[in-house]
Amino acid sequence: MFNKILFSILITIGLQSRAQQILFDAGDSLSKVNYYYGLPINSENPDIYYIFRNQYALSYNPQKSTADWVAWNLNSGWIGETDRYKGQFITDTVIPKKYHRAKHKDYTNSGFDRGHIVRSKERSDNEINNKSTFLMSNIYPQTPDLNRGLWLNFEYYCEKLCTKENKNLFIYAGGVFVSDSTLHGEGKVAIPDSCFKIVIITDFKNKLPEINKNTEIIAVMMPNIQGVRRGKWQNYITTIRNIEIQTSYDFFSNLPQELQDCIENKKWHSKP
Repeated sequence: MFNKILFSILITIGLQSRAQQILFDAGDSLSKVNYYYGLPINSENPDIYYIFRNQYALSYNPQKSTADWVAWNLNSGWIGETDRYKGQFITDTVIPKKYHRAKHKDYTNSGFDRGHIVRSKERSDNEINNKSTFLMSNIYPQTPDLNRGLWLNFEYYCEKLCTKENKNLFIYAGGVFVSDSTLHGEGKVAIPDSCFKIVIITDFKNKLPEINKNTEIIAVMMPNIQGVRRGKWQNYITTIRNIEIQTSYDFFSNLPQELQDCIENKKWHSKP
């Protein structure tokens, strides 16, 4: 499942050009559905490694031994009855050996959970898809209160949108790294100071719908600290523009700038 194929290409970002590495599994269709609205672009510090899988796409940061962001599509078709993978979390061997590859044991006795970015339940239609969510490149060090509280509750809300309201979601999630903290202080696996998620909500009848100024989008930024388990995720709603400022990423790069300015400055309001 996780055989490696490595390609080097040139990707132009703005006025900059640099060699990028694309890593993906053998047999991957490189479906663009997971990043249909564009790969996030960081013009200040362009991404080096993209990992594309059928289940999600991500930018891997070898200095942090984590992802900068992960992008994926979610609808009821991805959510099934497959049992959660029961083995240890899996070292992602598509990452070049010259870098530290995060391991299951890196997190042991650290006080941090192995927090999924793409949730296990969100890829429960079959065993292969579910197992892919346990690759360490899809994991962040999250406090138990964030991982099992705020973050999980928002994941439940997204699941409900798919299974109860037949929505088709396009999601970007990642971390904001400010303090340079690492697991066990070893300087290997970086700990995000906060975690963000951007959720584009569309109707499932339109598999690849176009975004417009009325498209419903939720953006949240949650602190990666203890003491927030019983909080409401709605209290951490923000704007996409604020996430861009915090991360230096430009989201929705495939959209016209005028439309980006419109949707990125809107703040979602919870329904009564």
